[in-house]
Amino acid sequence: MIELSPDAIGELPVDERALLLLEDLRRSAAWSERDYLLVYQRPVTHYLAEAFSWLRGRAFIATDPGQQSSTAFFVTPRGTEALSGGLANTRATERFEVGLHPLIDRKARRQFLLGEYEQAVFVAMKEVEIRVRALSGLSDLWGATLMQEAFSAERGALADNGSLRGEQVGTMELFKGAYAVLRNPAGHRAVDYDDVTEASEAVAVASLLMRILDRVEDRLALPGRELR
Repeated sequence: MIELSPDAIGELPVDERALLLLEDLRRSAAWSERDYLLVYQRPVTHYLAEAFSWLRGRAFIATDPGQQSSTAFFVTPRGTEALSGGLANTRATERFEVGLHPLIDRKARRQFLLGEYEQAVFVAMKEVEIRVRALSGLSDLWGATLMQEAFSAERGALADNGSLRGEQVGTMELFKGAYAVLRNPAGHRAVDYDDVTEASEAVAVASLLMRILDRVEDRLALPGRELR
């Protein structure tokens, strides 16, 4: 049983409350949602019912087909992994469930979910570089130099001449800086992302850059250009 006051349980964010519940489900070997909730009183039952729904929605628990009760469940391997990784890992993984740019999701999701955080960041930024090169036509340039030339306010093929110069320079520095900080190190040495939150946010930066490139492509109106 969760030894917290009703107010304390209700004040917890739903993901934190759900993992607390999941830990108690595993510890107590509970198997019936209905029977488990009968131990509590309102409003705690409602708080925990919401947490049950959160766990089911993420496949941390699933219906147990071996039981006749419609509220029977078991903790899935995914749920056990969530308990091992903790709240930070769960929240970081959530970023990969929705919202990433499709080009980043396709390349980085598998590596990230396997715990290969350095590789996930590396391939995400590599995809940004590939797309910048394709859109700009600067096939002989690489890395930070490519970003600087592609978005240069004076001559960059991808610079937005309709925006303020400060915004043009800022965009160039954003792409150049992100590449230098996130892509370059992994290309030259081992980078240990021991903070899963940092790794997920690094991939999210690549996703943001891809969305900026979506707008660039729309502005350039380059039909028929094959992009990876």
